[in-house]
Amino acid sequence: MTESKTKKIFDFLAFGISGLLSPYITAGVFIVVITYIYAKDLQQFLPWMGIALLFAIVIPGGYVLWLIEKQHIHDIHLSKHSQRKIPFILTGVSALFGAIALVIINAAKPVIVMGTVYAVNAVMVGFLTMFWKVSIHTALFSAAVTVFVILIGVQFSWLYLLLIPLAWSRVYRHKHTINQVIGGAIIAFILTTLVFWLFGYL
Repeated sequence: MTESKTKKIFDFLAFGISGLLSPYITAGVFIVVITYIYAKDLQQFLPWMGIALLFAIVIPGGYVLWLIEKQHIHDIHLSKHSQRKIPFILTGVSALFGAIALVIINAAKPVIVMGTVYAVNAVMVGFLTMFWKVSIHTALFSAAVTVFVILIGVQFSWLYLLLIPLAWSRVYRHKHTINQVIGGAIIAFILTTLVFWLFGYL
């Protein structure tokens, strides 16, 4: 196999992994699964899921798409550090309102914890991004897996292994350094565990 063909394969794999495990997809799956598990019926599931998706994905994602349309930023994953500040702050604020909304509608405790985990991580990443281009890909995936492990069971621990190809894809595509992908995963793991501890799970 020639060097050019090998590079094309690596380019394809890195792009595919980065896209498949993007924050938008990870967060969407994360929210749908947790709300579905803890909702007793559709009357609970639909509003819990709807509110979580609205504040965690739709509002921040819609703003990012608007910025792309206006050519203020270049891509949906905010690859340029200088373009991250305002979108990440908005994401953090939106996620906080989402967590509060889940409390107001009396969602199940695990769902509220999920919303709080997302909000805390979003706020911290928004703060850190002003100084350091931490990887939101690895941070969100690490947080989601930690939620699954604590709420559902240790049988989901193997999902942490997916952080390896995800981190590789971000570094390979020159979106982050090794320290940034590792830092994102570790910071999210610590924050997520801390939130669960504060809610009395640990």
